Amino acid sequence: MSKSATIASLVRTASRSEAEFHATIEEVFAEGDLSRVADFFDKLNIPRSTGAEDGLFKDVPVPSGSALTIGTFEEEHAISSGIQRYLDRHERKIKWHATHPGTEGIPNVLLLFREAMFVTNLRLKRLEILLDAADELTPAQWAVSREMMNRSYLSFRNFLQITAHDWVDALVSTMSPDEIADQLRNPSPGGGAVDDFYQLVDHQIRELEEARERLEARRMELTVVPEGFPPVKPPNYFGGDLMGRGPWKQFWNHLNAAAHHFRESVA
Repeated sequence: MSKSATIASLVRTASRSEAEFHATIEEVFAEGDLSRVADFFDKLNIPRSTGAEDGLFKDVPVPSGSALTIGTFEEEHAISSGIQRYLDRHERKIKWHATHPGTEGIPNVLLLFREAMFVTNLRLKRLEILLDAADELTPAQWAVSREMMNRSYLSFRNFLQITAHDWVDALVSTMSPDEIADQLRNPSPGGGAVDDFYQLVDHQIRELEEARERLEARRMELTVVPEGFPPVKPPNYFGGDLMGRGPWKQFWNHLNAAAHHFRESVA
C-alpha cells in the first residue's frame, strides 16, 4: 500500500499554483482522514511570491467530489477551525501588501482573494450538507453550526474590507487608476467567464446571499433538543447578536459598499 504524502509535502504542492491548490485539496479530502484535512488547512500557506495564473478572470471553481463528503459535527468544526487559521494568516499577507503596494504584489493578492472565496464556499457548502443530514440537533451541535456560519461570513467580510479598502487604497496612492485597471482586467476579452476581477467579487457576494437563504430555510426546519427540556427551534444568532432583518441588511450593505469601492477604484 502506498504511503500517504506528509502534510508538509501536500502544503508545498498546494502553494505552487491555483490548479495544484484545488487538486491537492481534493486529494487530501479523498484520503478520508478528516483530522488530516484539518491539519492541512491549519498549515496551508501561499507564499507572497506565488501569483495568479492565466485563469484569473474565470469563475472561482465550485467545490465538488470528495471535498463534499462530510464527517461528524466535531470533525467539521475542526476543519472549519483549520480553514479559519488559513484565512487569518492570509488576511495578514494582504495587510502586508497594503503597506508594500506595487504591481509585483497584485497577482499574489488576487490569488489569495480567489482562494479565500473558494474555501469560504467550501466551508458553507459543507455546513449545508451537515445540516441537511440531521433533523434534530443537540445544543452543542447547533452551537458548532452557528459558529461555522458566523466565522465564514465574518471572515469573508474582513477579507473583502482589507482588500477593497486597505490594499486598493494603497495602490491608488502609488499608481495611476489606469495602471491598476490594466492589472485587474482580462487582456483577452471574451477569453473567460469574467472580464474584470471586480465581477468575481460581486458574484461572490451573490453566492453568499444565496447560501445564507438556504441556511436560514434549513434552520426553520431543524429542531434543537436540550436535555431535560422541550424541543425548540434553533435561535437565529449570528456574530453573538440576535439577528433580525435590520442587522442582516446592515451586513450586506457593508459588503456591497466595500465591493462598490473596489469596483470604482479599479474599473
